[in-house]
Amino acid sequence: MWLGEVLTELGWQTVPALHCRQALALSKRLQLPIKTLLLDPDLPGAARAIKTLVTANPGLRVVLIRDSPAQPACGKPILACREAILARPAPWQSISRPEWIDKVRRVLTAG
Repeated sequence: MWLGEVLTELGWQTVPALHCRQALALSKRLQLPIKTLLLDPDLPGAARAIKTLVTANPGLRVVLIRDSPAQPACGKPILACREAILARPAPWQSISRPEWIDKVRRVLTAG
């Protein structure tokens, strides 16, 4: 849940979910408008979650969490909405919390 902490520190209201099914259930139960969705598109149910949430939240911005910015979205197009990539640091990379906050801020404010 480190990403939720970073987003909260940046002033975003977050609703973290452990998996796509939980994200959809929380979205339905809380009935909050979603402006930005951050997820790994390789998670089981990711394409369905994106489709469902884009339909329910027109203008939704999707940020894909990937191992590298060049990594494809998952071999097939799953998005018909605005998209950005947030690349995870490699396990051997050292990245400080302020660097991560800056990286997340840049991705969220771009576009």
